[in-house]
Amino acid sequence: MKRQSMISLAAMATLASLLSYSSVQAQARSTGIGLRGTYWNMNNGPAHIIVTDRDDYSAVDVGSGGAWIFFFSRVDDQTFFEFSLGVVGSVQGESHHDFGDDLDITAVTPVLLGFRHNLFSMRSQSALQPYIAYGAGPYWLHDIKVRDGIYTDEAMVNSRLKPGGYAGGGMNFMMASWFGLNFDVKYHFIDFNVNHDYSGFEYGLGFSFMWGKYKSGRRR
Repeated sequence: MKRQSMISLAAMATLASLLSYSSVQAQARSTGIGLRGTYWNMNNGPAHIIVTDRDDYSAVDVGSGGAWIFFFSRVDDQTFFEFSLGVVGSVQGESHHDFGDDLDITAVTPVLLGFRHNLFSMRSQSALQPYIAYGAGPYWLHDIKVRDGIYTDEAMVNSRLKPGGYAGGGMNFMMASWFGLNFDVKYHFIDFNVNHDYSGFEYGLGFSFMWGKYKSGRRR
């Protein structure tokens, strides 16, 4: 029992030391790329998959999930410029066994430019780095409807471009000088209107890689 306690304490001390070291080193990186999976609460849709199956009827409703790729570059000690490209979609399908199938697909493709500002300074010893973020850009909105029935067989596609912006924040958990986990929350304002059907909160979880050296302009 005593041996296990000593091993646990040693492991915790080593982990704390590594996290402290990695967080300081991570501040000196200048450029990075990341991937993030996301759930976007558009149209107040479900956050999970709903499947209904009866004798003469079946349906599936898949919540608004998607993914992002983002690139970032340091502007100063605590601020990064960020370019993000994402795709988020939801699917609703119904099958009336005697009458045909209906499929509705909603998708959003944002291309966003923004800034991310770390709340802790570069001299912070914490591996957890909270930040605030904001930006803007175009949002491509796509509505796809497919009707496959006894008398109807058609597909309708409606695409439109809307400006918009976002504001939010998140946290990076730096596990090494070049790698970190990321949790991110944003609110998207499609057409700069909080009442737009596609406006809503987005929750993301992912990781990022960093490289390059950055030398602070501040005197230590």
